[in-house]
Amino acid sequence: MLGLGNSLTGGFIGGGPPFSLGLSGTNDYGYAAHHSSIKPTSGITVSSWVNLDAQYGGSGWTYVNPGGTNDHREYIVGTIASGGYGLNVFYGGTEAQPIVKISAQVNVSEGGDTQGYLSCIWGGIVTSPSNPLHEIKDLSGWVHLAMTYDGGVLRLYINGSNDLNTGAVDTSDGQVADSGVTGKSIAYSINTPVMIGSDAIGTGNLSNQHTVNGLIDEVAIWSTALDQQAITKIYNNRVAMLDLTTASGDYDNQASLEGYWRFAEGTGTTVADSSSNSNVLTLVNNPAWSDVALPLG
Repeated sequence: MLGLGNSLTGGFIGGGPPFSLGLSGTNDYGYAAHHSSIKPTSGITVSSWVNLDAQYGGSGWTYVNPGGTNDHREYIVGTIASGGYGLNVFYGGTEAQPIVKISAQVNVSEGGDTQGYLSCIWGGIVTSPSNPLHEIKDLSGWVHLAMTYDGGVLRLYINGSNDLNTGAVDTSDGQVADSGVTGKSIAYSINTPVMIGSDAIGTGNLSNQHTVNGLIDEVAIWSTALDQQAITKIYNNRVAMLDLTTASGDYDNQASLEGYWRFAEGTGTTVADSSSNSNVLTLVNNPAWSDVALPLG
């Protein structure tokens, strides 16, 4: 099942921090203050585990848009308000023909001038009430989402793969976007924080938009584009929970790890940065600590 099947249903068995962050989709989120380490320009990787199952308060992967009136995005990680980058899930369409898409964006510049966005999109569009959302309907439990940008090419990874557009999938875009050049920088127009479970609004503003409804765990940001083998290593080590601060097999990018929030605290209003930096995540409006985390059997 293209890496999307039953091994993910209900979570994982084994090690790892015993908590995750539960977000209500209203006004709760986390933010790390603006800092160049987590807003790199020449390359980036963003990695996160999410659980959007309805039983845990999430919007789900086969969302039915009530009355076709609730089109919205839920940002797993976002700095799009300042140009930057973002990783999100889009819900839209109508009640009879809902749309669910996973999306990654990066704002790029060349010679200091903003040139717009690269975007990768993968997901499902119902073409009739009897036509399911193909592969996306098989997503459940903890799902690994990642994006990489290397100065020219943006890639979106879902459960370790960036090549799910085979077979009968309903998708209008792809998981790879090529700018056609190299050395094209990520552009940031204003100094907003990096948001987890949301995106920011305005210059230096901690107001939120596009908030997540569900669980988030193990968020990491690197200042380089990890290769396919490293992304796959992170995904395949979901049971033992690979320590991203230490090299292991195909993963040797620990020196480029700029922010790493494991949500191991289980209490309080801040989350420690497990990288060598001090990009502490501040929690706003009391998001719920959840024991529905990666070790769940």
